[in-house]
Formats: sequence, C-alpha cells, structure tokens
Amino acid sequence: MNAMKTLNGRKQLILCLWLLLFLFTFNCGVLAQGTLHKPAGLNSWKPSFLLPPYGDNPVDSVARTNFRITMRDGVIIDCLKWVPLNSAPSGGWPTVIMVHGYGDNKETLSEFCRLQAQYGYYTMTFSVRGQGLSGGLSNLISTIEADDLIEIVSWIKSDSSSGSNPSKILIMGGSQGGALPMIAATRGMQVAAIINSVAPPDFASSWIENGSIKMTLLWTIEYTSDTARYNSTVSRMSDWIYADNKQYWDSLAHYLPISRDYYTSLNSIQVPVLIEVSWQDKFFNANGWLQYIDKVTSPMSSYMGAVQGHGGDHSPTEDIWHMEWFNNWFFEWLWGIHTPVLDQAKYQYASTMFPVVNNKWFSFAHDSSTVLLRNISTGLKLYLGKNEKLRTSPQGGGSKQTLKNTVNDNYTLQDAVYDEFKGADFINKFKVDTLKFVSNPLTTDLEWTGTPAVKVDYKSSARDFVQLNFQVYEVLQNGTVRFINRANFTDRNYTRNSRRTAAFKGQAHSHRFKAGSKIMLLITNLDRAHTDYTFFETNPFVLPVMKKGNHEVFLNANSYIELPIVNPGAGALELAFEEDASGTEINTPNKFSLQQNYPNPFNPSTVIEYSIANSSHVELKVYDLLGKEVQTLVSGFQNPGSHSVTFNAINLSSGVYFYRLNAGSFNNIKRMILVK
Repeated sequence: MNAMKTLNGRKQLILCLWLLLFLFTFNCGVLAQGTLHKPAGLNSWKPSFLLPPYGDNPVDSVARTNFRITMRDGVIIDCLKWVPLNSAPSGGWPTVIMVHGYGDNKETLSEFCRLQAQYGYYTMTFSVRGQGLSGGLSNLISTIEADDLIEIVSWIKSDSSSGSNPSKILIMGGSQGGALPMIAATRGMQVAAIINSVAPPDFASSWIENGSIKMTLLWTIEYTSDTARYNSTVSRMSDWIYADNKQYWDSLAHYLPISRDYYTSLNSIQVPVLIEVSWQDKFFNANGWLQYIDKVTSPMSSYMGAVQGHGGDHSPTEDIWHMEWFNNWFFEWLWGIHTPVLDQAKYQYASTMFPVVNNKWFSFAHDSSTVLLRNISTGLKLYLGKNEKLRTSPQGGGSKQTLKNTVNDNYTLQDAVYDEFKGADFINKFKVDTLKFVSNPLTTDLEWTGTPAVKVDYKSSARDFVQLNFQVYEVLQNGTVRFINRANFTDRNYTRNSRRTAAFKGQAHSHRFKAGSKIMLLITNLDRAHTDYTFFETNPFVLPVMKKGNHEVFLNANSYIELPIVNPGAGALELAFEEDASGTEINTPNKFSLQQNYPNPFNPSTVIEYSIANSSHVELKVYDLLGKEVQTLVSGFQNPGSHSVTFNAINLSSGVYFYRLNAGSFNNIKRMILVK
C-alpha cells in the first residue's frame, strides 16, 4: 500500500507537469534594452503557482547542490541538481533534466526541480551557454549548445553514486529547451525519452520564412549582455535586419538556418519523443512538424493545438488532457509502466472555434488522426474578387486592387521598432493600409486543419522589396469578427514595375468555422491583428518593409488563398445570393444592417460596414461616451447594397466610442474601443 501511495503521489505531480512547466507565462510589462522595448518573459518558463499536495505528502527530503561542468572548449556551464536524501532504489532515481527557454537561466526551473525531486527523482537544470552565469557565447540555439547538452548528459550518467539512473533519463523543455535535446539526439545522444515543446525542426528558417522577418527573432537576438551574450555572427544579425537591403538580407537568410534547423536529421533520432505544438505560436510555424513529423521513426506521440507557449490561447479542457498525456509519457519511459500513450492515435490535435472564453481565448475541440495531419484535408480555393468578395471561382475582367505602402523617406525600420509602431511619429511617417475580401455565408460547418497556401498576382512601384501580409478571420452572423491566422510574403529581389506571381505557405492551424459565418481575408502592409495585442502589444507579427510603393493585386485565377478543409462537402460556400460572371450581385437581399467594426479594439483606424435595402439618405456618425458627436463619416444619398467606411481616430484619445447609422426608417448603434 505504501509503495502504491508513493507511485500515486508521483503520478499526481507528473499530471501537473504541463501546467507548471509549459505554461509560458507572459508579463505584459516592458523590458528596456537601450531604446528597443520588448515584452518581458518573452521566451521563458516561470511557474506562476505551486501545486497543492492532492492529499499525498512528498515522500523524500531533498538537497540542492550547485556545481559546474567544464565543456570541451573550456567553457564553464553553471548547473544545479536536487537529489532525495534517502537511499536510492536499485539502478538509481528516475532522472529528469530540464532545459530553460532562451534568455533565462538555471534559477527559472530550480523550484520545479525541487518539487519533482521530493517525489523520488534526481533532477537537474543548468544555464545554457552564454546565458545566466554560464560562460561562453551563445550561437542562438544551435549544434554548439546541443553538444554542451550531450556532455552534460554524460556527466549526469557518471553521477550515479549520487543517485542518478543512467538508463532512465528524460529531458524536457520548450523553445530553446525543446530544440536542444532534439538536435543532440540527431548527434547520437542516448536517453530514455525527450519532451519537445514549441520547437519545430525548421525553427530557424521559420523565423524568416517567405522572406518575412518575425518580430520575435529581432527580440531574441537583441537581449542585453546580462541576459544573453552572443558570438560575432549572431551579434551581426540585428544589424543585417535593420539594414533593410538585399545584401544583408542574403547574409541573414544564409547564416540563420546553419547548425540550427534539424529536419534533415530527424530519421537519425533513436530516442522516444513527445512533440507538442501551438497553432498560434508567435515564434515558429507549426507547419514544420506537419511537414517533417513522419521523419521521426523512434516511438513518438504528438499534439498540436492549445499550447500557451509563444502566445497561444489557453484552454482548461485541453490542459486536463495534456496532464494525463504527460503523465503517461513519464510512466512509459521512466517507470516501465505500459500506458495508452503509444496505443492512441499518433496525431492528436485540437481546433480553435467560437465561442470566445472570457473575452480572451477561442474554445477548443479535441480530435485525433491515425493519418498524417497534412494528408487529412482537401484544398478549398477562395479567389480575390471585385466588390471585396472572396469567391469560389476566379474573377474575370482584369480588375485589380491597390495596397499603398506609404513611408516617409527618412523613416527607417529601426525608427519604427524603437517607436514600438505607435505614436505620432510612426503614424505620420508610416501609413497602414488594408485590402478586404469577404466570402458569402457558409452553408455548413467547415474544419480548416493544415497549412494554407496563397498565390498572388502582383505588380508594384516599389524598389527592391514588396511585402503582402494576409490575415484570415471568421465573421459570425451577429457581426463578431475574430482573427484566426496569417500568411506573410516579402519579395526581397523585386524589380520595380515588374509583374510577378508568387506562391507561398502560411501559418499552420486548425479552426472550425460555423455555418452562417463568413470568411474574411485582409491584405495589409503591417501585420498586426487585434488578438495579438496581449503578446506583441503594439508591435507587428513580421517587420514591415520600409520601401514606399503602390502594390497592385490582380483579381484573377492567380490570386487566391487555399484553405485545407477536412470536410469540404459540395456547396460548402454556396452563395447566399447569386453572382453573374463579372461578380455583380443579383437578387440582392432586401435588408438594412450595421456590422461591428473591425478590428476592435483598434488603433488608430477601423472599418465599419453596413447595408441598405433601398435608395436612402444615410447618416453614419461617431459619438463619445458622453454622447457628443465627434465625427460624421457619411451624410448623403446612397444606392442599395453593401457599403464600408474607414474611421480614423488619430486625433482622439483612447476610450469607448459609439457609431450610429440612420438610413430611411432604419437606425442602429454599436460600440467600439480605441486603444492607443
């Protein structure tokens, strides 16, 4: 009975591993680095609470030991371990090595190591090279740091006299902490198991995919020396980014993947691997695991969905599933107890969906597949059309839309970054522009699972670089709009006024659209969505191009987004009203309506849509919280149909505002929020 109670106690602790270790808490405060600002806790594990005992007391007293290990090149790695004080079982204590996220140090995980050690584990963690009190210079999550981990594992195996079990070592971590054990395993490291969270095998390339540089890369390579100390190559990378020209872009594109991407070596891994992925990862594209996961031939279980690491949504229901999943992985490989973890479908996933929980996160629906997730969908092409329409057939007639990238000649990318993409200087010198395309209502529920593909026919007056950012939203019947995911493309070898066609992949995702909803696609020169604010504050997902020019997007068979749909049944996008061959609506529904503005909250501009059923005098006005009129957006006679207008609040202060539509006998009022 005592042995069973001890095992159950260990199980209760393991059940909460995901909650403690892999909730990447995010502090919305600001960490200053010179004049560059970035959110604190960017890429770290910082447990926000301690676990209750669940009625079972820890079974061991434990002792902490600080120690150092000298690497092959003389670099000193700062380490700690927690070991139970009572006699180890035959073979030693099950052993867990925890690897911290980039820019952290060994103290980040010390308390968690202590808690786990109390339940009969030898636990250790360390500061990665160039971070914390460890020596050396960081090469930004590479084979150099992975080779350090191999040496650390060898040292831990030799520490069996202190209670480690050389044959029962599990390594776990997320981001940097997930990538290093995987890279080490491709280089021959042998342990009992690995837990890899939010660290795809092409993570370095993912930071700069399709020529677009993610904000999180710039943040990661611009820590101050008290957080991370870089070697000469990594130190140059931020200069290459700020230079914003082809020569330096080519250097970044060449050097960043070297010794970091590990997808070509996945088939050499012999260690059992648990893989965890966030669809909403603001660092790395989940598509890396969709494309390469079958190259892992060792025992493997995977999950893609609700993972808070790197800015993903939170889901209490998925947390419960996660805890049991992690628990089973520990018992399978450290305790030799058979669990369902390898018997269940290999590809577990969860889809985002309405309703939104606590006005913060999508709900999630759990599912699984025995087939690779990249193979369970059928492409559904939505073409860019006239009248702001997404169509299931190509647009004819040679129409085009123009996205304007208006930038002041002396305003640089570094200026915009230091301005945090806000304030009077940024607003006056960089003009955000957006094109919108909306489908007609869906006649059935649809599940998007996989990686969207975009093709676009374009021409620009810009020199050298052209950027087009695609954002996908769901619009509910009541007008609620919520961002889902994106696809980014930057042509960094462009010849002014040349017409080109580009094809590229977006961010992998799984989302369930509701029947009656519309799919909205925005194309913008600054990729900043309303749901990004908690993670990015006012910063964009990818760094914008500071080359001014008008980008023409041609509305034809070469301009579309293709969503991977699991259940694409016939007529899935059956039109709510018919269109003729040119895209002109006929049988227009007899309806007045006022839609919720988007984005909302907004800064400084937002779009308001409305429809009128017959020719009417229309007034659309904006009021402040006290009922004072602040702006007239529309005042005049309009024909029936759908209309939209942009409200620019650049001269107004943050707060709640109302907009009111009067058209004939119809009137309606809605609320919007300005956040500066």
